[in-house]
Amino acid sequence: MASKRKFLTLEERVKVISLLGEGHSCRRVASDLGVGKTQIQSILKRKHEIMDEFEENVNGESKRPKRESDCPLLSTLLVV
Repeated sequence: MASKRKFLTLEERVKVISLLGEGHSCRRVASDLGVGKTQIQSILKRKHEIMDEFEENVNGESKRPKRESDCPLLSTLLVV
């Protein structure tokens, strides 16, 4: 049975980007953090988006990104 996916915090994702920038391989970074190499490659693919979130001082402890709704009016009406 496969293990559950490990979610990385924003700070950990920024650390991944810096390690890859220093020349570490995806496999090595993945094994150091205990995640799959595919997850590291996804972080690298979304590098600019992640760095923008980090620079905007988004909560670094949050593990999952907040989704934007397609209909903001509906979201505001549903959230009480």
